[in-house]
Amino acid sequence: MNGKRCVFMLMAVLITLSYVTVLSAKAQVDGFRSKLIKFDGKVTKGKLDSSGNLIFIGRGTWNAPLQIRFSPFVRVYFELVPFIETESHGILGEHTITFTFVPKARGASHQNLRFTITNRGGDEIISNGVAAPNGSGWAIGLATEREPFEIHVSYSSERSRDLTPVESEQDNS
Repeated sequence: MNGKRCVFMLMAVLITLSYVTVLSAKAQVDGFRSKLIKFDGKVTKGKLDSSGNLIFIGRGTWNAPLQIRFSPFVRVYFELVPFIETESHGILGEHTITFTFVPKARGASHQNLRFTITNRGGDEIISNGVAAPNGSGWAIGLATEREPFEIHVSYSSERSRDLTPVESEQDNS
């Protein structure tokens, strides 16, 4: 029963965060097209690296730098709602990062997204993640117990079940 309560609380947090994010964003704004996002409320401009990855650098609520890198294919298949939120000591884990993606291409799903999280030394960190429906997109929460330094978001044509789906209350209607 405790597990169901935790999932319900997580779902409520993600849905609330998603609604706040979507309602406060302009309908035409996309964090990939404009290369601007709000990273924990502070506007950040993204930069392209030599491989075409779009990189945003911010500071997590755990008071350490965090770099988020989006591959070119992610930007082709998805729009990024221009808000990235971090949380310390959250329901999901010690360090939580929340994104909202909206598919631009038919057949693109949150199951096509891959997340690689590394620490400052470049070692991969074990993480868990959830995906909750948010309008026509998905709010995705990633959590780690160790402090992340970089998150690389990439696209795969093969679908995976890495993210645990969380049913929204709206799906029951």
